[in-house]
Formats: sequence, structure tokens, C-alpha cells
Amino acid sequence: MRAFNLLPRHDLYWVLWGIFFLFLPNQLSAQEKSNQIPKAIQKILLTSKLPESSLSFSIQRLTPHAGLSQLGWQANQAMNPASVMKILTTLAALDLIGPQYRWKTNLYTTGYIEHGTLKGNLYWQGFGDPKLVPDELANMMLELRRLGIQSIAGDLVLDRSAYHPSVKDSAPDDGESKRAYNVAPDPLLYAFQTISFTISQTNSKPVIQYTPRLTGLKIVNQLESVTGDCSNWSKSFKNTIQKTAPLQFTALFSGNIPSACSQIAWNTVALEPDAFFKHGVMAAWEDAGGQWKSPPNIVLEKVPKHAQLLISYRGTTLSDAVKDINKLSNNVMARHLYLTLAVEKGLLPASTADSFQIVQEWLKKNQLPMPELVIENGSGLSNIERISAEHLSQLLTKAVKSPTADYFIHSLPIAGIDGTMKHRLSDRLKKVFSATKSNEKIFTPDPSMPLKLQQPGVLMKTGSLSHVRSIAGYVISKSGQVYALTSIINHPMAPSGGPVHDALLTWLLEDGLNDLK
Repeated sequence: MRAFNLLPRHDLYWVLWGIFFLFLPNQLSAQEKSNQIPKAIQKILLTSKLPESSLSFSIQRLTPHAGLSQLGWQANQAMNPASVMKILTTLAALDLIGPQYRWKTNLYTTGYIEHGTLKGNLYWQGFGDPKLVPDELANMMLELRRLGIQSIAGDLVLDRSAYHPSVKDSAPDDGESKRAYNVAPDPLLYAFQTISFTISQTNSKPVIQYTPRLTGLKIVNQLESVTGDCSNWSKSFKNTIQKTAPLQFTALFSGNIPSACSQIAWNTVALEPDAFFKHGVMAAWEDAGGQWKSPPNIVLEKVPKHAQLLISYRGTTLSDAVKDINKLSNNVMARHLYLTLAVEKGLLPASTADSFQIVQEWLKKNQLPMPELVIENGSGLSNIERISAEHLSQLLTKAVKSPTADYFIHSLPIAGIDGTMKHRLSDRLKKVFSATKSNEKIFTPDPSMPLKLQQPGVLMKTGSLSHVRSIAGYVISKSGQVYALTSIINHPMAPSGGPVHDALLTWLLEDGLNDLK
């Protein structure tokens, strides 16, 4: 059943949401608001050499308290949000499709199985599983083996018709085509189309391993270990991957690796999608004990109507995907999730325009129009995406009341703990935690909040582009107050804005809003 064929309980759910948003503006208008930049933040802005006009933020207090309930600065300004746009994408998907949704990949044939050999082509029909990784592909190959197939005498036919070709161009070209974050959406995306090398050192000799295994890939290791620290390890490091024969590739590593580097991760997008998929499937089939009668060719066409379904494999859950998208800021997974909104409505081939229309309808149903909203691909990897801090904070306010609140909140990076916030605010949080433990009466959690928001801390999605720094999420203060915060800096010097956001988060941890009038 399609996600849009809602059950009656979902109808009630949307009615309740409509009531919630109908009355929310009236409630907020009766509360005190303020439009100013706290003095502590003004000082950091000055030090960072960022003008006040570059900053936009919106703070909404979610727990009852006397005094100001909202604080903002240029909160209604349309801003480039970078990766915090993933909040809108993930919230819409959790509500419209559901956290237990699983992507599917279908395998067909027009041939037949005779004496353990599949005589005919193997058709692959993808619907955009964003996490079709080696373990998943291995499981699919084992399912083929369980059908009695020992060898394959045919080609690999790839059906990528679930996505419109235009989706590949829905992101800026920054000249970094070999970087994993720039991988384009692909209905048959395998292992993010990325070869992940790990360089470790054993007995002062660099050792190279990689994943996923690709048939025909040979490693040539000419790396030397030299004395030095690991701060600038890539200075004399070189890597090239070249095709040396029809089914052979060579990855050449040369240069020096400092001895202080115990382990280095090096990711690269070196092969075209067809070649990467072909060599990955060949390796996975061989690892499952299967054989090829002859090396398969790649053919691109739709699955014919008379093809026989062999396997319909269910991949990762949407809840797991949302966690990777928000904690690790995975761009291609976010782009896949955004397109899945259209796929699941049957709008094939899916385009970003289709998904944008679905998001607009979802916002309208929630009585939260966003006239400034511009979505290019749903990941924030864009020079043209726009949203206001005010509206993003309203989405965060909505999320805590959602039936899928726990899935969303658990997907956010936790300051000092994990994700893109792992190394931020550690010292500040230690002081807050220690103060809370020494005087339990100070911290009073709100039992109406989700459990994750009943302990002090910062759960915050981050975003960055060359001209953007952004944060959006929740701050649970030393007293137990919960704040929804969105803060965005758009400026050529935005990379210097990290301290501004950290100062704003610290200010909220200390309940700075209580001191304003």
C-alpha cells in the first residue's frame, strides 16, 4: 500500500496536527517576544569580523516559563541553510512514509535456471535504497544461491528508471567530483559509489585495505613511513586509480605517511556508476560461491513486463537512514530520501520538482506555509536552497509533538558525544553536568517532553558550505528548559562563525533568555 493511502488513524493524526498549528500562532502572539542579539553574542560577532546582517536566528522556548518565550534576529529572512535543510527532509519523510519503511531492490530474469545455471540476463531494478552496502549485497547474493543458482550465463541489466535523469544535476558543481559528498542520486547506488581505503602501519610499514571488494582491483603500495606527526599527513600522499585492462583497475599509492598516523581513512569516487556496480556485484557473487560463465556486460534498459521476479530485497529502514542523514550529514542519502517522497507516491520517474510539491502539500496540511522556501535537492548541498530560521524552528517545535518524535530527536548529533557535534562544547557541557549533579534541585525536566529532552545537553544538526554556517536543534538548559534553536550565518567569512554558534548554545545552556526583557 502506498504511503499516501492513509489509514483512518492517520486521518485523525493530521486533524490533530491541524488543530495544533491552528492555535499555536495565537498562543505565541500572546507571549512575550524579543528581536535582538544578546550582548554576549554581539561580542563574538565582532571578534569574528562578521556583520550583524550576516546572522539570522530564532529561539523558541518549548517549556512553560515566565518572561520571554521567543527571541530572534532577522528570523524571517530567507537564508541558505546548508545541511540543516535535512531537518525538513527527514521530518517530512518520517511523517509521510513512516520510520519502518524499507527500500526495495528487485532482481528479475527473462531466462531460466537449468542444472544450477541461470541462463539469461539478470535484471536489477532499483528504487533508491540509500544504503545498499556490501553486507546487503552479500545477503542478496545468498538469496540467489538459495534459488539453486550456482553460476550465471548472462549480462547485468540495470533499470534506473525510478529517477528522472535531471536529479543528477540538482546540486552545484564545486569541482570535487571524486569526493564522496558529491555522489549523485542513483536508484541502484551501491556503497555510495565510494572506495574506502584504510591505511594502517605495521612494523613501520603502511598497510592498505579497502571496501567494498571489487573484482579486478589491484593495490600497488609504494608508501613509505617517515618520522613526523599526523597533522598534515596528506602533504606528500598520492593516489591514482586507472583502468589497466578490460576488467582490471590499479590503485597506486605513493609518497610518505608520518609514523604518528596509526590509521588513516581515504575515500574516493574513482569509477563511473556502471563500472563500480558491475565490479561490486561480480565480487559479491564470487564471495557467495557463485561463478560467471563469462564476464558479464552492463546493459541499461527497463525490466520487460514478461520478466520473472527472482528476489525482492528489502533494505535499510527509514529510521536508520534518518539517523545517518542527520548525525553524519550524509548528502546522497538525504537526496535519496527526498526523491523517495515522489517514488512512494508513484510519480515515476521521480524528480525533485515532484518531491517539492509533496513537501509543499505537507506543510500546507500542517498550516505552516513557507513562501520563502526553495529546495533544490533536500540535502542542503546547494547554493540556492532557502528557508527562514523562524520556520525551521517552528518545524522543530512541531517535531516534539509528533508520533515519530523519538526517531527524529535520536537522529540529531549530540554535542560532545557523536556525529558532527562530537568535538563541540565538551568543556561547557562538563560544567553544566557537574553543576546539575551537585545540586539536583536546579535541573527540573519537563515530563511532557520526549525523554531525550529531559536531560541537559545539546542535540543539534549542523551545516556548512563555503559561505554558510548553520545549526538547528534543541538545547536543554541547566534548569531543564527546552529551546528550539535555528541559527544561520550567510557571509563569505561564515567559516569563522563557529564560535558565534557555540556562544549562542552556551548562552542558552545557561538560560540566558531568562535575563532578557
